[in-house]
Amino acid sequence: MSGVGDVVRADAAPRADRGTGVDVPAPSPLFSARWLRCAADVTAAEPPDGDSAVRLGLCLTDAPAGTAERVLVRADLPTGRLRFSDGDWGERPALVLTLSVADAAVFLFGDGVRRVRLFERAGVRLEGVFLFVFFLDRMLQQDRSGVLARLRAVTAGLPPAGDAAPHGRRPHPAPGRADATQEEYEEKEHEEEARRQAERILPGTLAVLRAELGRSTPGAQLAVVHRASGTRLSVALGDCRPGVPFTRAALPIWYCCSKSVGAVAVGQLWERGLLDPLAPVCAYLPWFTGDGRETVTLYQLLTHTSAVPMGLDPLHGTMAAPLALRRERLRTMTVPPDARPGTRIAYAPWWAWFLIAEVVRALDGRDYERYLTEEVLAPCGMDATRVVLSPREYRDTADRLPLIHLAGGGAPVQATHWYATEASCTRPIPGLNIRGPMSDLALFFEALMNGGQGRKGRVLRPQTVLALTARHRVGLVDAFGNADWGLGFRNESHHLGEICTAFSRHASLRTFGHYGLWTSSAFADPDAGLVVALHLNGKTWQEEHQTRMIAIGDALYKDLGLT
Repeated sequence: MSGVGDVVRADAAPRADRGTGVDVPAPSPLFSARWLRCAADVTAAEPPDGDSAVRLGLCLTDAPAGTAERVLVRADLPTGRLRFSDGDWGERPALVLTLSVADAAVFLFGDGVRRVRLFERAGVRLEGVFLFVFFLDRMLQQDRSGVLARLRAVTAGLPPAGDAAPHGRRPHPAPGRADATQEEYEEKEHEEEARRQAERILPGTLAVLRAELGRSTPGAQLAVVHRASGTRLSVALGDCRPGVPFTRAALPIWYCCSKSVGAVAVGQLWERGLLDPLAPVCAYLPWFTGDGRETVTLYQLLTHTSAVPMGLDPLHGTMAAPLALRRERLRTMTVPPDARPGTRIAYAPWWAWFLIAEVVRALDGRDYERYLTEEVLAPCGMDATRVVLSPREYRDTADRLPLIHLAGGGAPVQATHWYATEASCTRPIPGLNIRGPMSDLALFFEALMNGGQGRKGRVLRPQTVLALTARHRVGLVDAFGNADWGLGFRNESHHLGEICTAFSRHASLRTFGHYGLWTSSAFADPDAGLVVALHLNGKTWQEEHQTRMIAIGDALYKDLGLT
């Protein structure tokens, strides 16, 4: 087969499609003039909706002669309809990918695993609203319009169809199979008993959760601690990945709930007199200077009010970046010259906590993941949680790790491999890829609710807990309903309106916690003596996610008599 960059004569004879007799043009190099004409013909009948389509710009770093260097892709996420064009983009697209032609072929035509792996190494740069990439992945995997299947037939040098195995093991068998062991049967019975207990204590909550199964999420894991009633329960529902039941011991990814653990590390170093949250990062990382970097403070990072907006995040293109690449990207990050820190919310899911991890390492000497394990997880009694998996742990659990499924927007639910490949599980991604059961995450927030006293030791002084969870960012609201914020913690802000409700309409305004990229949520309400940790492995759009999370939170308060 011809390579992507191979020359195919423009007058190459068409070939007959087997079984249909319809002439199919001979394969052409991706983004060549002939390929773009074929793509226009293929997509002409069902063009994407111009109002709702996501605009993706592709900058090709090695476009051979006769092929476009810049391509605009219009992608209608609900229908899967596509349109390709070269030339002037006009208004800047929501996403811009800079990559090679071969990588562009993988992005458009490769399977889900290969697509994810593109963002785990150097060579791909992404600017814009990264969250769109998740939903583009679902659209490209499902190809509901059939456009990609038709274009595959006219494109030279494509990667083979079919999923690349993310690991070498077969799917973990369900306990209900004929040859299940006694241990597996006992595990299944324990899980069913936990569900029966949860049904008795939280009937309304379980009803809301079950209504979401199969609609917005294939599975869920929930942990609840209520001091006054003595309630302490953990329950799992549905599947964590196709054919694998969710259990209470499963290790879902916490996404941005991981940031709270890093914030506690900052609090500990603050207690030890090793850092000042108001100081610039360069006071602890001398290499983080130049191009405005010296103006970035730890306070800005913790409150997400720095001068570097999410769309300029230097680590967007490499989610599971190797350490050397990560540091180089941070060294060359440029703060916009007209930026005014503290005047707007600039949520930094990647680079802010990479910097915090570097500060922890510089001041303590231990790597960030070791520090968190020894100084935060251990005193909280979070024995099952992993800041990062070792390669052996990944191989032993890869067939049972919960996958994130894309849902919402009118398209079917789709399992994806974002943050589930070996690189993204075994390379530390500070503030993002901690994995552990929700019962462990509940232990963390319970320790904070108890003034910093964990199950196996003290984590923070009570004064430091109050300092971290107090309102520091006040008066700012963004389009996602983010409002008041502490130092690494989200504050309940329902007093600012429905869109700013973080956890429940019934939560006290002293409630603090965090969200995890439209999947996870954890919080502590000191006034109610309540801790909740929840993971839904179905990621959906912001509005739908907020609606379901508030419905679950409200049901919890009602079930426990806290309304």
